[in-house]
Amino acid sequence: MKVLNIKLMVIVFIVQMTFAHNASAGLIGPNGWNGDNINGFLANSAFPGIESSVATLDFSGEWMYTAIGRESSHTNDIDESASPGLGSLDALLTFSTANTSTWGVWDTVDFDTENLFFEDSDGPWNVGLDSFGAINDPGFKLFQLTQDTTLTYLSGNASLSLFVGDIIVGFNDNHLSNSDGDYDDIIVAMRATPVAAPGSLALFGLGLFGVMFMRRRSA
Repeated sequence: MKVLNIKLMVIVFIVQMTFAHNASAGLIGPNGWNGDNINGFLANSAFPGIESSVATLDFSGEWMYTAIGRESSHTNDIDESASPGLGSLDALLTFSTANTSTWGVWDTVDFDTENLFFEDSDGPWNVGLDSFGAINDPGFKLFQLTQDTTLTYLSGNASLSLFVGDIIVGFNDNHLSNSDGDYDDIIVAMRATPVAAPGSLALFGLGLFGVMFMRRRSA
């Protein structure tokens, strides 16, 4: 009888551990974050109060972006062009939360010709990021890092370095109904690509001219 009780306790423990693992398997984020909301995500040890809220932001030009967190419920996608909606096949689909292999890997988007459209498997779809600031779309919350930090929790990827000025974007899939203002359905890090200064371009041009001149003389 005692042996049977021990076996039952072991089985119960295994079942509990399995369910606990499955419950947390859908969450991608720092250890200790339970997928509650964007504020809980940023308050974690990976972001110890090193961000400030952004009210408006000009997303013109080219930006780098990568996913760094998500909630466990629906599958969310990021697309560089508007798509018809659920189940659509789009060649420009950047990534889905169902596939974390691209998480922590930087991609680029040029907001002069493209956009980042966030969509949820249960709707809404085609929520464009560059509308933030123009109409202050409640589908997003933006934060700017005030200190450097390194993310080490992204599975399958090396550590990801984030720097002062990088932007953290939290997408809220229920913003149309205002029923769940957590802004953690997709969490993305963004960074404006550097633009070469005119002086640097001039020096590069002079250097190139010098190389061509020397080649002509040696010929």
